[in-house]
Amino acid sequence: MATDLQTTLQQLTTLSSSEFPFLSIYVDWTTDSSGKRPALRVVEEALDALAASVAGEPDKRESFAMDRERIATYLNQAAPREARGLAIFACAGENIWQALALQIAVETQTYADRYPHVFELARICDDYETYAVLLADGQHSNIFVFALREAELAGETEANEQISRHDQGGQAQMLLQRRTANVIRAHHKDTAAELDRVIDEYNIQHLIVSTNDSVKGSLMGELSQKAKDLLVDTVNFDKGAVNEAQILAALDPIMHEVERRQEAAAIARLEEQNYAGGLAVAGVNATAQALVKGQVHTLIISQGFQMAGGECPNCGLLRAGKRQKCPLDGSDMQPVELREAFTARAIQTSADVQVIEQSDYLDQYEGVGALLRYLETEQAGGWKTASEG
Repeated sequence: MATDLQTTLQQLTTLSSSEFPFLSIYVDWTTDSSGKRPALRVVEEALDALAASVAGEPDKRESFAMDRERIATYLNQAAPREARGLAIFACAGENIWQALALQIAVETQTYADRYPHVFELARICDDYETYAVLLADGQHSNIFVFALREAELAGETEANEQISRHDQGGQAQMLLQRRTANVIRAHHKDTAAELDRVIDEYNIQHLIVSTNDSVKGSLMGELSQKAKDLLVDTVNFDKGAVNEAQILAALDPIMHEVERRQEAAAIARLEEQNYAGGLAVAGVNATAQALVKGQVHTLIISQGFQMAGGECPNCGLLRAGKRQKCPLDGSDMQPVELREAFTARAIQTSADVQVIEQSDYLDQYEGVGALLRYLETEQAGGWKTASEG
């Protein structure tokens, strides 16, 4: 699920630069009207071009040939037929192989570089955060976890006794109603506790609740503050008839709206704090400097951002353009795609990555900026932190 993808993303960014071709391949694994997968031909043609580029270098050619054979075997024999997208990272010369099957369609892209290209994985993690969906009534509850469009029943509770629906009248009816209310309240306490367990275990980022109006007050009253803080919407499902596909269909527009709100909030914060002494920077060079210093709390990057740059293998300096020598220590700069280098550096320093679909404000600053954890100051006394901003 999402935690597995996040772990893979973090692992990939820890890998050292390789002298062998490091292949990063994203595959749109959907079929066309005839049941064929057009991406297979696209990948094959891209690998043909890459093969020609390493033909004159025996070590690179051998590593690439081994990877190509393994990729072909995976695509033709092992890749799950039901997947919508695939992500493959391979470098035989470094003994690296990672293949991910996704329920998310991706654009087919093939890269060969000294390092893995992980921006697309970071975008997926950003766009498809982990949701818990609580379906509850007075007697029973199910807690589903949805991550990367995959569903798992992660929790379930049952009332400790069945509620009687007989209309007895008089005092007996009052006692029955009181007992019923106690049964429901006890069940909702158990539900709230189980929900908290799921939130912690699955690192839930958003919560959606579905219940009926007759018990909604009781249920919401038992939820912890932690759960309430994650609540983004309430929906109405027929709990007896709903299935995971129906829940996911209802989730899609909610998830899209939540992501747009998060993007808008990030841009608003960037605009608010992007001034001399503020806890944000914008533009390629300022963002690069903040990443190198470990100041970045959230990297804010346009989905279409691309720029060539360089990285110093010794001091880690990142710069735009094709500078030959590091201005700090004189080392030879290594060429990098800054979108990939910025993303990797953010993940290495435990910063969040917020990919922005479209922003006129961000476009004014080359498509990239950052919210900062702290600001270096020249005053005696040290640091200005995000909590002080």
